[in-house]
Amino acid sequence: MSKDRRQRDWAALRVLEFAFLSLGLAIAPAIAHADGPAPGTVLGPDTAQQAEGLLPVEFLARYQKGEWKHAVATPKPGTLLMDPDWIAAGKENEGKFTISDEGSIREVSSGKQPQFIWGVPFPTIDPKDPKAGYKIAWNFFYQSYIQGDDENLVALAWIDRGGPGRQLKTNVIQKFFDGQKPFRLPKENPLNLLFQQFVQVKYPADVEGTVSLTWRYRDTRRDSNWAYVPALRRVRQVSPSNRSDGSFGSDMSQDDGSYFDGKPEDFEWKVTGESEELFLLDKGSVVDGVNDLRPLPKGGWRAVYPAKPRFAYQTPDFKNDKTTLAWAPVSDRYVLVKRPVWVVELTPKDRYYLYGKLILRFDKENWYGSYNSKYDWQGNVLNSYLPLHGAWFKKGDDYRGYSEGSFTLSQNFKMDRASASFSYADDPSIPSDTFIPIAADQFDVNALAKSGR
Repeated sequence: MSKDRRQRDWAALRVLEFAFLSLGLAIAPAIAHADGPAPGTVLGPDTAQQAEGLLPVEFLARYQKGEWKHAVATPKPGTLLMDPDWIAAGKENEGKFTISDEGSIREVSSGKQPQFIWGVPFPTIDPKDPKAGYKIAWNFFYQSYIQGDDENLVALAWIDRGGPGRQLKTNVIQKFFDGQKPFRLPKENPLNLLFQQFVQVKYPADVEGTVSLTWRYRDTRRDSNWAYVPALRRVRQVSPSNRSDGSFGSDMSQDDGSYFDGKPEDFEWKVTGESEELFLLDKGSVVDGVNDLRPLPKGGWRAVYPAKPRFAYQTPDFKNDKTTLAWAPVSDRYVLVKRPVWVVELTPKDRYYLYGKLILRFDKENWYGSYNSKYDWQGNVLNSYLPLHGAWFKKGDDYRGYSEGSFTLSQNFKMDRASASFSYADDPSIPSDTFIPIAADQFDVNALAKSGR
């Protein structure tokens, strides 16, 4: 086998690390600026000082340099930033659950793992509680499951200051066994699964047809991972370790996902503060009240997004100059909204983990994550990860989230580059589907090769 072919095969095997999701500074102070910029203020070089304490310092620096510019805004009256049924159900969970020594959820009454959870597991957080960090983490995770079984065609793009480079196109299918309304849960779960994820590479040609499969369990077992590489013509079981490494040479890792996707039991979680922060949110859904959610014939909803630029390099007038950052989210599609947050520090139990600590910020009311700051073992910031959130809308007898300009963005500060993921669904025929029926054999290991090229 030639050297080039071996390199392509190895790169293809690394696809299992790509879960969409399937992107040397001090830590931002925990106490935020008392007032901050007023709604309507455009944050930039002349106004960035008003946001000190309301943004992580590495993000604030983008505005201070004029590399990012966004207006401060307030949501349209009546806007939902989370499924209200999920929030309401959480009130019924008050006092039901606790955290084990390993960091897992257990029932207070029995000491056993609950059969399933719907709603916020821990609606009340006491920052003095030594397990508060774990409770916040599990609130976040169960928030991330409520979009239900889904399928999305997703791009992963490498970006430097000169613009885009390599790009992957992948189809991502996920099935959830917990965190759903009871009528959506599978009738049986003999393997005690939390979710299954299937990822198939559609483009480029050198890795087209490569497939990965992940099973995550509700208990403390390690993930089960398999990959099929067309050049090898066989399915391989692959180690679930090295989840912090970049996928395909990008700056996104398997532990990124929708915001953070590591197993909670693999980290020490510590609350370091509570404050207010300026979240970057989707203007179309949050401020303008826009959504394009279409019912599917077999059940579920398809999101359709307008074919508009998300990043500076996608605009017609982009130029590679010192004042324009290629991966800067465009100013007219995103806004900064002040939100209350918990600030949590994560320390990996694995000393070989790429990052020595992570600083995560979680919305205190809706439990999604905003800015993820990643530090090396000497305490210098290396990387950040930012997901873009939108609003929720009543559809039929249920709620569904929508973000007109959705993306995730990872910035590598040491190498001065970024990686971004975003949906291709600017066409009604392209899947960006949630709450859909998915056949169980989609995640069958024995049938994995049939999905490859």
